[in-house]
This record gives sequence, C-alpha cells and structure tokens, in this order.
Amino acid sequence: SVGERDLVVDAIAARGEMIFHGIAVRPGKPTAFALVSGTPFFGMPGNPTSCLSNAYILLLPFLRTMARLPPHAPRTLRAPLGRRIVSAMDRHQFYTVRLRDGIAWPAFKGSGDITSLSQADGYIEIVADQSSVEEGAVVEVTLF
Repeated sequence: SVGERDLVVDAIAARGEMIFHGIAVRPGKPTAFALVSGTPFFGMPGNPTSCLSNAYILLLPFLRTMARLPPHAPRTLRAPLGRRIVSAMDRHQFYTVRLRDGIAWPAFKGSGDITSLSQADGYIEIVADQSSVEEGAVVEVTLF
C-alpha cells in the first residue's frame, strides 16, 4: 500500500536499500523493490488484481532470470474488444478481459475486486498516453 499505515516499506528501507516504491502502472502502483543485505525483496500490492498483474510483469521475469530459466513466453491471441475502455493517461494499465465467442470483454472492476480475476482469461495492456480503447478495436490478449 501507499500511506501512513504501510509499515513494511519503512521497515525494509531501514534495513536495506529501497530501489523503488511506486511504479506508473494500474493496478499495482504501490509495488516496491529493495535489497536487504544483498537479498532482493519485492513488496507486492495487497489487492488481488494488483498483486497478480505485477507478479506477471515483474516477479515472474525476475524469478525466471534468477533461476536461469528462459524468459516466460505467455500465450497471446488477438481479438476485437467488446466494449469501449477508458483509461487514465498517467499510468500503463493492465486491464483484465474475459473471452467469449472470440471477443475480449472488459472484466476489470477494481484492483480489490476478486471478480476482476475470477472472470478473466487474461489481460490487455493500455499504454500510459492512451486515454481509451474503442469497441471493436483488435487487442492483444495475454492469457493467464
């Protein structure tokens, strides 16, 4: 989290070197990374959708690199978007979608809503300088 009740970040910063706290993504802004006595530490967001999306974009590649495994190659497919999506222009967004009859339907409700994940088959990325994705636009879906 980000706020006065976020005690983990302060505790880690007191014991090690905070590399970053807060990234320009949605959901998942409060993600942190530090080195504590040379050991990498990820502080993941508490909301389910935030945590999962940041696990896919940050944690999984990091762990595979540390384990000397080949880069993760998630399955993707292209599908038309079933409904227009509006996105904030200040952060790169990972927006959950569900696939029905070859159409990608928005599933994201909020980073704390578990149904954003339980009803999703994957996610699309919306870059920070894009304010919307129009209905019918063909999007690349990264499958879970």
